[in-house]
Amino acid sequence: MKGKNIAVLLLCLSWHTVRADEYSSELAYYQKFPVVLSASRLSQPLSNSPNAMTVIDRKMIVASGFRKIADLFKLVPGMYVSYYKDSQPIVAYHGATDQYARRMQVMIDGRSVYLPPVNTVDWADLPITIDDIERIEIIRGPAAASYGANSMQGVINIITRGAGDVHGGEATFRRGDKGINDVSTRFGRKGDTFEYRATLAYTADNGYDDLSSPPNNIPVTQFKASGLLNNSHDDNQARLFNYRANYHPNGTDSFDIQFGFNRDIQGVGFNDKNPNPSQPFSTNGNTFHDLTARSDFVQLDWTHFLENSSQLDVRYYHLQENQYEALPVYLGGVYFPGPVIQSLDTGRDQVQIQHTLPTSATNRLVYGAVLQRDHSSGFSSMPPIALFYNSSFNTDDYQVFANDEWHINRQFLLNAGGMFERDPFGNENLSPRASLNFHMTPQQTLRAGVSVAYRVPSLVEIYFPTVQPGALIIPGSTPTSPGLIPEKVVSREIGYLGEFLDYETTVDLRLFSDQLSNMIYLNKTVGKLVNGLSAQSRGLEATVKKSWGKDSSLTFNFSHELTSSNIPMLLGTADIWADSIPRNSASAMFSQNLNNGLSFSASYYYQAAMQPFDRGAIDYQPIQRRMDVRIAQSFHDFGGIRGDVALVVQNLFNRGNSEYIASNVFNRRSYIRVTANW
Repeated sequence: MKGKNIAVLLLCLSWHTVRADEYSSELAYYQKFPVVLSASRLSQPLSNSPNAMTVIDRKMIVASGFRKIADLFKLVPGMYVSYYKDSQPIVAYHGATDQYARRMQVMIDGRSVYLPPVNTVDWADLPITIDDIERIEIIRGPAAASYGANSMQGVINIITRGAGDVHGGEATFRRGDKGINDVSTRFGRKGDTFEYRATLAYTADNGYDDLSSPPNNIPVTQFKASGLLNNSHDDNQARLFNYRANYHPNGTDSFDIQFGFNRDIQGVGFNDKNPNPSQPFSTNGNTFHDLTARSDFVQLDWTHFLENSSQLDVRYYHLQENQYEALPVYLGGVYFPGPVIQSLDTGRDQVQIQHTLPTSATNRLVYGAVLQRDHSSGFSSMPPIALFYNSSFNTDDYQVFANDEWHINRQFLLNAGGMFERDPFGNENLSPRASLNFHMTPQQTLRAGVSVAYRVPSLVEIYFPTVQPGALIIPGSTPTSPGLIPEKVVSREIGYLGEFLDYETTVDLRLFSDQLSNMIYLNKTVGKLVNGLSAQSRGLEATVKKSWGKDSSLTFNFSHELTSSNIPMLLGTADIWADSIPRNSASAMFSQNLNNGLSFSASYYYQAAMQPFDRGAIDYQPIQRRMDVRIAQSFHDFGGIRGDVALVVQNLFNRGNSEYIASNVFNRRSYIRVTANW
């Protein structure tokens, strides 16, 4: 089987194409559509992409008024955004939503931040601010052919501002409700061969409100019994720094370096009612306490342009993250004076080589290889009584990939490729993808595609601990669920991308059908995680963008998804998998530039009711509706300083939406943002 997989991949690498009709530059022919970088690892117009994609540009980021990166994905059709704690976002796409949302790859400038052992993203500990982001490209659908396992349901690639995009200084201040207190400074210089930018920032807020009455019409007695009142110990304070520099001594070489760190203190734990009033501690072993997180990274990129119009890219990056907590515990009717001390260290080193070349006037090929090593170590102890866990893991991942873009003629374009991967647990998988794009006119494109993708089990799924009193999840040293194999999805889609120039309107439609198999679930009969869950997801996504000149724009997103699974047969319960996915969701953003530097934007978000996959009935999420507004006034040459002042009001009508946990009620929030440039 291994030889067969490699042979198929080598066939993709050596694919020979014939010359098609002569025509002018493809970028010029389709210049109205934005150029994307992420889908196939080739720079191509959106109309040539093998996947449906959403691009969130700098203008949309500013108009949204958001201060948290995770919230930006409310602007993506089919994306679910919520919060386990105010400092612990959940971002998921087309999949049963649990706290960890493991089935989507997340990258910053091509650097994966999807880390072991949980195989999820710590959104609060990213060493960038929302103001560092230039744009975000979201691949809506499996992309393992380009980025390997764990790109099972989509990819988020956050592209930060380049080293030469900041010239001078910039300072930003935010002050507002819920303890919002952010300050950042950004500075940079641009030269003939060297340029750099740097960000130093502090962010803080108090999280959700303490509750004095139950949300969602929950009976008072039931809600008090759950211990959820006054449960918002979820404040957050972060200090971060990032630096990016570029050195381009000639026209053929470019060297890019990035490094940064984040230090984050998150309020975690719960205030469950204790039957012993003399000991105000939790009965579930997870009391109010602080979780301290630290993350660091360094990334080095070298780009070399060759004589035959091809390009060689070499990348190395290192990530390191540590989480630490100490908490008193009242467990099983016994008060332990000791605190439980837990620590988790994770790290990643990756080397990537990629070669992009035109094989003919109508064909481009990109191929390469990735070598990755992950490290995880952790312990949980209660000195001097007991050591619960002390484990350490090193795992390796190998990838070989190739993607080819063939312009058969002016109208037909074929994207084909795949990735062969040997994952950390010895599984070998080939993830192929093929897409045929039919350009009916330069502004009207139909796309049909099929792809296969996998998700590798996480360490904590294979080595899940038997006792877990705190907020961290630390793998034990002995497998408790051995034999797990990767989850699999076969995805089919039909897409339409159209631009109506006379009406200044673009339309993006996607019909999809995903067949999931070997999904991992908890078999309570045997008391461990096993493969065996299967599901089917079908639906429609739509994005419509309308402009009225350069000063007014409207973006509308909609998603409708129908899902079914075999959970009722496996567990004898309702289809909790399907119930955890909102059937309908929508967003709309309107922006208007007025006279004399005044601007206005309003955003509306809708989400159908759902039941979080790993929560009880008390955490049922009713229908959510939310309106945000932003009003800004720019100023120029004010003593040599330019900038703007903005007022942002989130949840304008104060609907009190309940997030992932019933006590996480999002009430109205407002803040002032002041930016100065010099």
